[in-house]
Amino acid sequence: MSWSASVLSTVSSDTEPTVVLTFDSAKYVFNVGENTTRAFLQSRRNWKKTRGIFLTSVGTQRASGLPGLLMTFADSGLSSLNIVGPSGLLHFMAAMRKYTFRDNLAVNPIEVALTPAVPSGDAPLVYKDENVSVYAVPIVPQDESSDTPSGQGTSSSAMSASNQVVASSRSASKRKRTPSPSQPSKRFVRGPDLDLLSSLSPESALSKLQDLMNKTAFEPSSLSGEMAQAWRRFIVQTMFPGIKSALGPSGCSSEDSKGGSKKKDKSNPDPPELKPSAAPKIAHIAHPPGFNKQLPILEDDLILSTDPLRKATLAYAVMGPRVRGKFDSQKANALGLKAGPLRSKVARGETVIVTVEDGQGNVTERTVRPEDCMGQSESPGVILLLDIPTRSHIPSLLSSFTGSAAFAKYQTRETVDHALRTVFHICGEGVLEDERYKTFMNGFGEKVHHVVASREHISNPITFTSAAFNQLRLNQLDENIFPIPNFVLQAKQDIGTISDLPIHTTAMVTNTLVDIRPPRPPVKEKDAEAHDLFHPSILSTAPLVVPDLTRKRFAEARARVQGRQSPTGPGGDVIICTLGTGSAIPSKYRNVSGTLIQIPDYGNVLLDAGEGTWGQLSRNFGDDVSATSSVWKVLRDLRCIFISHIHGDHHIGLAKILAMRRRLDPLPSEPLYLVANQTVFLYLRDYAAVEDLGFGTNNGVLPILNDAIHWRSNGSTSKWRSHDAQVDQQSSQDAVKNLCRTLGLESLTTVDVEHRAKCHGLIIKHKDGWSIVFSGDTVPTNKLVRAGANATLLIHEATMADDQVEMARAKMHSTFGQAIGIGKSMKAQNILLTHFSARYPKMPPPSVLATDGPDDPTLALAFDMANIRIGDMWKMNAYMGAIEQSFIDSPEDGDANEAVMDVTQVDIS
Repeated sequence: MSWSASVLSTVSSDTEPTVVLTFDSAKYVFNVGENTTRAFLQSRRNWKKTRGIFLTSVGTQRASGLPGLLMTFADSGLSSLNIVGPSGLLHFMAAMRKYTFRDNLAVNPIEVALTPAVPSGDAPLVYKDENVSVYAVPIVPQDESSDTPSGQGTSSSAMSASNQVVASSRSASKRKRTPSPSQPSKRFVRGPDLDLLSSLSPESALSKLQDLMNKTAFEPSSLSGEMAQAWRRFIVQTMFPGIKSALGPSGCSSEDSKGGSKKKDKSNPDPPELKPSAAPKIAHIAHPPGFNKQLPILEDDLILSTDPLRKATLAYAVMGPRVRGKFDSQKANALGLKAGPLRSKVARGETVIVTVEDGQGNVTERTVRPEDCMGQSESPGVILLLDIPTRSHIPSLLSSFTGSAAFAKYQTRETVDHALRTVFHICGEGVLEDERYKTFMNGFGEKVHHVVASREHISNPITFTSAAFNQLRLNQLDENIFPIPNFVLQAKQDIGTISDLPIHTTAMVTNTLVDIRPPRPPVKEKDAEAHDLFHPSILSTAPLVVPDLTRKRFAEARARVQGRQSPTGPGGDVIICTLGTGSAIPSKYRNVSGTLIQIPDYGNVLLDAGEGTWGQLSRNFGDDVSATSSVWKVLRDLRCIFISHIHGDHHIGLAKILAMRRRLDPLPSEPLYLVANQTVFLYLRDYAAVEDLGFGTNNGVLPILNDAIHWRSNGSTSKWRSHDAQVDQQSSQDAVKNLCRTLGLESLTTVDVEHRAKCHGLIIKHKDGWSIVFSGDTVPTNKLVRAGANATLLIHEATMADDQVEMARAKMHSTFGQAIGIGKSMKAQNILLTHFSARYPKMPPPSVLATDGPDDPTLALAFDMANIRIGDMWKMNAYMGAIEQSFIDSPEDGDANEAVMDVTQVDIS
């Protein structure tokens, strides 16, 4: 049985490390940071047959790509999935309940307790099927003040070391945390812990929950201990009931990828019964009582931390199947097992009884077992995946390997029980050069390969090369509007220059492939290199080759704009950065919704933040902390984020941006105002239990309810309580006044539009006389026309073509023509169309460019990573024909398939 490990993505401006294990019958994915779905699309790998996702931690670094990936998996036909992660996994998933759900997918979440490994004990088996046995141990950071000095070993007593790690971690995490929207003013008494060994059966907990839900005053936030955990599991099962599928004993699908029943693999014993999969199936309830209320408090100090890098992580060991040795005919003959049906049975793993004659007429019976006739079996291949965010995690890691039997066996030479092939290291700053860690790495066998992801020692090439190559072409048309994405092809320090690393140490580069059986060293996948047109072009000393017709269209377009002056009216210098211009799902060429408005001398406003928005910002502005102009400067100057509605393609990237803002040092001097509806805030206050997003801190995030700043001033009086303040209509209106003063605005108001979820548009009016209207997702509505009359710029969704009016109405979206009609009706000066269906992966049909006369608004189409001054919007109109020709002349394999993906997808936008 052959199997391999491949690097889907690594540490970069827009991705985090993701490793995929591939067998003929199944795939297993380790960590799913932002852009994992898009990385699959770019790599052309197939995600079908995925059985399990394994997370080293929960939060924006390792798991923010999970909601998008789950919905993509379900829409692609996957019927069941196991998700393994540390304590907090259930809470993390339950927090997504308002925007992540699929009836046809059954999800089995498996939490691993963050308790130290027991000396002389085995690492817990967290998942097993016929392909893999997965073991996990927690890596808990200890306080820096009690770090073992670099180069020294761990304590002689593993138990003592483990206890010190836990004690110091809990002490550090008990520092006063800033108030977050996850913490209500009243603290409830914590009940007994619920872990894999809970004494309360799932059936008992579910029965008690059902009794509580029948009460009118049911408040999930009042639950604690076992009942709180049971509620979270119930919510996850409600999100993913798997109506048409069922999970087997270990969480595996009861059917194989072809829909047939699995045959029992007699060479592997039945997997142990895992407690997480013992929860009873229940009928799907779309919105059970308490579904829309805050989750119970998450009080595990090993999960909560003011510093996301100091969270405990899981280390995984994955053991592949044991492959039996070859059948030995000579041994069979010596035992009297002749060729025939009985020999075939033994070869299949069965024990038989043969009749043997000794040559003197004596006949005896002999039992022949498979092992009597088989050559030596292969040792099962093993990989390790270690996530070490800081040096303070190193002592715990060392104690897991040296002071206990948890993972200690993997630092021995190859035995009949295992053969360690590859160790994947995800290393934070300073870890790889720590003498303790280098000594640890050298403790493995000489044949073991080490694949290392370390931001300090890996280059930062372009991840999404298809989109970047198109941008490179368009840069030839206008280098200001279409800047080349930022990338770095030289690591700050080459990993090969670090002394004393094992000889077989390589960088974790995207599209690296490691064959585990049969074992081979890491190589770069040739197919990935063949599809990469960007890097060979950028590295070439020759000018970029542009097809003749495209070059002609570029020259004609430049001639049309040459010598013509841009309008000098109000707002002409405001820059619109279209970060994501697709709808529902990302593609190779378009990310999901995100638009940055840069107001010179005042600050920045972000309209929606789909998954991957942080990566788009990083590629657009660069992430060099030493640069005077970079994504960090953009983030520091970010004054307002507006989230139009709860659909995932409009806000999944929000938590990442808020988390990255918390890393600014020093923190911003101005607060960040977040304008959203209560459903978004419900999600955020639940999510903030697993990661600090900056609510309630000095110059942190200040919430504004969009109902409370309605353009007609008829805001809802509904309330949202945070830890120490009441966020309602009055507090929102006070906050928006301060925001307007900060940005020099006359007003910032919302307008309710018509979509399948509660959705708002935004109207920004500046004191200098310009205004921007953002539609959100909506069918054509006169409310937007009245609220945004005489806008300088209308940014309007245009999801469908004009021949898809009925489909657009069914999904509550606008067609191109309808969006243009809204702009004309409000007498907008400029219209920028965005939010295009995946049916148009590169460019919408050209018929959208039709205009009626000189008084019509200037019309432009949005493209990812375009930077357009409002005063230069007319250039985009002049460039449209040339841009279309460039796309026509640069087709890629798979574009046709990608263009129709949205037809079968359940539209979440």
